[in-house]
Amino acid sequence: MNENTYSIIGDFHTHTLVSQHAYSTIGELVEASIKRGFQAIAITDHGPEMLDGAISHHFLCMDALPRTVGGIRLYRGAEVNIKTFSGRIDLPDSILRNLDFTIASFHIEAIIPGSEDDHTAAWLAVVRNPYVDCMGHAGNPLYPFDHEQVIKEVKKQGKTMEINANSFLVRKGSEENCAHMIRLCKAYEVPVMVNSDAHNAWTIGEVTPALKLLEQEDFPPELILNHTFEGICSFIQRRKGEKQQAL
Repeated sequence: MNENTYSIIGDFHTHTLVSQHAYSTIGELVEASIKRGFQAIAITDHGPEMLDGAISHHFLCMDALPRTVGGIRLYRGAEVNIKTFSGRIDLPDSILRNLDFTIASFHIEAIIPGSEDDHTAAWLAVVRNPYVDCMGHAGNPLYPFDHEQVIKEVKKQGKTMEINANSFLVRKGSEENCAHMIRLCKAYEVPVMVNSDAHNAWTIGEVTPALKLLEQEDFPPELILNHTFEGICSFIQRRKGEKQQAL
């Protein structure tokens, strides 16, 4: 794998011990990011309707965090849970509009799988939510959906799809689904995020399987948002402006 072409400058799906099935502090994640040579990191703990997710007030108070720690740009975020097939998520707009980066995901602990049509409808509603930026570990085979229909909507709404490296290990069947989504994102020029979904400091930036798959599919590196610092900063700045306009 060409590490210079297929690489990331930061991990934008990470969990601290505020999500109780994770095991590191923000400081430990930042230290690990520095060792990786990263420029940025997003803290995206689970929303309150996960079994052990953070309370809503945790996300409200994230504004107190410094913008830069040890030379690492620190983005305040959340991984919200999709709770209904109409697209309800578990943080209110009043909190989400002030976060830098919000991922929305299906979790078996938060919603029982339905039909492919159910999942497609949910994803379409979430993509259209002005306060959601990224569709998290959408390759999960427990929640099949119409990839093309959703990815075309992601393009229309200016959002991004996540290629979640951890899914290749813990959600068997994700790799095949991700390969199909990568091909569609390439065809429709939809940007992707490559993240680790780290639940401890030792797995920050562990995204090699995802990068390898992108290379195999000859995915344009310029469409990997966290391939460059300028790319991710531009995306987040644009999205923050759009969130303010949605008020």
